[in-house]
Amino acid sequence: MLNLSVAGMLEKSLLASDGVWLLLAEVAIQNSGEPLRLVRNNEDIVWNGYNWTAFNFQLGEIIEDIEGKPEAVPLQISNITQIVQAYVEKHDGLTGTTVTLRVVHSQHLDNTLPEVEEIFTVESTTCDSKWVNFYLGSDISTQLRFPFRRVLKNFCAWRDQYKGLECGYAGALPACDGTLQSCRVRGNAVRYGGEPSIPEGGLYA
Repeated sequence: MLNLSVAGMLEKSLLASDGVWLLLAEVAIQNSGEPLRLVRNNEDIVWNGYNWTAFNFQLGEIIEDIEGKPEAVPLQISNITQIVQAYVEKHDGLTGTTVTLRVVHSQHLDNTLPEVEEIFTVESTTCDSKWVNFYLGSDISTQLRFPFRRVLKNFCAWRDQYKGLECGYAGALPACDGTLQSCRVRGNAVRYGGEPSIPEGGLYA
């Protein structure tokens, strides 16, 4: 489920201090050529040729039915300025529109492929003085991309491509053993190819 994978990426950002994982939200607007492009950040960014506006938003808790099956993922966008509410009122709650959530890294905004990308449809919308709440359908789109590789908890996927594009290490130390500790010794933890936050056993693309 998306908010778990996103949470893992954000937790991983704590391993190094020279960058953070950024959550992007792209909300399509009916009969408009330009969607809303928002980044959960304290300043605007440029990624993939577009400007992304700094905005306060978050993924809420997954809503489940009486059998414990996920029904919707709430996307809560700040309504302090009422900018988003204006779009909601003008376009019938934006029900049925597409919301694409992505995770990118602040130090690698030149990379046009996000680390995580999931596409959802807005099933319903509510607004109050603090939040615009989009309830995203829980069925994962066929356009889902996360991740492109097998991800293991304590083993770097880039071990066989040491100093390659994904690894990114350019120092003089010899090949590492694929552990997070070795990556930290090289000052390269932000590019670590494992995922310490996931359960044992790994994830598969």
